[in-house]
Amino acid sequence: MFAGEDVLDYHLRIEATNRGPKVYPLGEASLNLNGVHHEEPVNLIIGDVLQVGQSELAITAESDQLPEADEWWLYGNDDHTTYKLDGEMYVGRDKHSDILVSDDHISRNHARFRTEAKVVWIQDLDSANGTYVNGERLVGGCRLFHGDEVAFDTIAFQLVGKGADLTPVRKRETPTDQLRIKDVPLSTLDTTEIVVVNPDDRALVIPENTTATGAFLLGASHPVSGLVFPITIGRTTIGRDEDCDIVVNDLTVSTRHAEIVLRPEGCTVSNLMATNGTRVNDREVQNAELTDGDLLHLGEVSLVFKNVPVTQGGGSLLRYVRWVMLGGSVLVVGLVVWQLLL
Repeated sequence: MFAGEDVLDYHLRIEATNRGPKVYPLGEASLNLNGVHHEEPVNLIIGDVLQVGQSELAITAESDQLPEADEWWLYGNDDHTTYKLDGEMYVGRDKHSDILVSDDHISRNHARFRTEAKVVWIQDLDSANGTYVNGERLVGGCRLFHGDEVAFDTIAFQLVGKGADLTPVRKRETPTDQLRIKDVPLSTLDTTEIVVVNPDDRALVIPENTTATGAFLLGASHPVSGLVFPITIGRTTIGRDEDCDIVVNDLTVSTRHAEIVLRPEGCTVSNLMATNGTRVNDREVQNAELTDGDLLHLGEVSLVFKNVPVTQGGGSLLRYVRWVMLGGSVLVVGLVVWQLLL
């Protein structure tokens, strides 16, 4: 928790992965990493510094298991170029680079390796043509493992650990260009279908009556028509991933599509870099307030946000109970008076 006018209630989200932490800016939050502004999620490595308002967070790590290898070596595809990785080593076409790659498509300062506690990390230095790990382009950095392929543009290397009974790895024979699935950040590949959503084409089926109360989402299109998804105080994630709080099994919905934050003073929705975006009442948003009756669109899936007071809908029952109690009281008083008159 950080104080400051420039810090949002929910500013950043940091998720741990086996490749290292990843940071997501939420809503209109600013993401300042190592003094550089980013508008999209970034993979972090040790030594990175996040600025949140006037405060700084340094990324560190502690080993909870034995090292995977005693030494780390980088082997070029020509079988003659090898580098032992140790400490901090820079990659680029600059003549002072620790790993010199003389190719016009390689940036002068392209990437850097960092080896600490016998763990290897790599970070792209905003290179023009990208740094790739196993065919996926890096945004930021990540941890590397035995057998990983690392490519700077099309110049590929393989990381090999020695010692600790590591299984020898075969040299990759698939050309690097064929290994690249997409020019996207590491660990963000997903099978979401890209669609152009036309509001007029949506077949909305909004149930008129429901007994649900409190805050909830009401399914208004296939495959969630008529389903009720309660929303509790705090954060609620929506997406195709089974770990989400609300799972929407539709290929136009991203694995982690949006996040709803419910607080006593109101409710907001934030887009989580979804492929097909998040819309409220057919207006694309990154962060927006939700009010009762708003239409929330995730890809081709539509839901209605409802915020029904717990007492609403029960008025007739309460009135009935009140009349019964009043009638009972009158009957009791009448019986007492009758007994007194006798």
